[in-house]
Amino acid sequence: MPDAVDRPRARRRLDHAARTWFATAVVGQAAFVLFIVGFFLPPLLQGDPQALNAKPHLTGWVAGDPLGNAHLLMHVFVGALVTASGLVQLLPTVRRRWPAVHRWNGRGFMVFAIVATLTGFYLTWVRGSQLNLPSAVSTSLNGALILVFAALAWRSAWRRDIARHREHALRAWVLVNGVWFLRIGIMLAGLGLAPLGVAIREDGAVFLAVSFASWLVPLAVVEGYLAAGRSARAGRVRAAAVGLYGLAALTAAGSLAAIAFMWWPRL
Repeated sequence: MPDAVDRPRARRRLDHAARTWFATAVVGQAAFVLFIVGFFLPPLLQGDPQALNAKPHLTGWVAGDPLGNAHLLMHVFVGALVTASGLVQLLPTVRRRWPAVHRWNGRGFMVFAIVATLTGFYLTWVRGSQLNLPSAVSTSLNGALILVFAALAWRSAWRRDIARHREHALRAWVLVNGVWFLRIGIMLAGLGLAPLGVAIREDGAVFLAVSFASWLVPLAVVEGYLAAGRSARAGRVRAAAVGLYGLAALTAAGSLAAIAFMWWPRL
C-alpha cells in the first residue's frame, strides 16, 4: 500500500528528472551542432576544404579521395541534422500540438540516423579512420544498435504500437548521440584525472573505457527510466529519478567543459 500511495509522487519526480536531463541535453547538443556548422561550413563555402584538417578528427579531407570526402561530409552534416531533429522529436509540445510535424520529423530522424551510421561504418572500416581497433569496435557496436532500434521503432510505428515505438525511438536517440556523449565523457575524465597527473591517451585504458561508457551508460539509464515507468514500486521509480538527475549533472558539466575547452577554441 505505501508504494501505491508514494508512486504518484515518485512518478512526478521521475518526470521532472527526465525534463531536467533533456534541458541539459538541449544546451549541450545545440552547442555541438553550432560547432559542427561553424567549423565545417565556412571552409567549404570559401573553397578551402584543407582547412578542415585543423581539427584532429582522424582522417579529414584527403585530396584525390572524392568518395571518402563525400562520406566525411555526409557523416558530419547528417550527424548535425540527426542531432537537431532528435531534439525536436522529444519535445512533448510538438507531439501534442503538431502531430504531423512529429511524424515527418521522426521519419527524417530515422533516415538521418541510418545515413550517419552507414557513413560512419565506411569511414571506420573502409577509409580506415580510427584511433585503434578497440575504439573502432565500440563505435561500431554503437552504430549496429542504432540500426537495430531504428528498425524496431519503424516497425512498431507501422503496427501502431505507439508505446513500443516511443521506447525504441528513445533508445535510438540516446545511441545516436554516442559521439556527443563521448566528448562529454572525455572532458569529464580529463577534469577528474588531471589533478592526479593522469593524462588520457588515445590508446590508453581510460579512453577505451570512456568510449564504451559513452553509449552504454546513457542506454542503461534510459532502460532504468523505461523500466521505472512500467513499475508499480515507488522505490524503483525514485532510483531511476536519481539516475537521471545524476546524468543531467554530468551532462551539464561535460557540455560546459566541452564548449570551453574543445569546441569554442576551434571556431
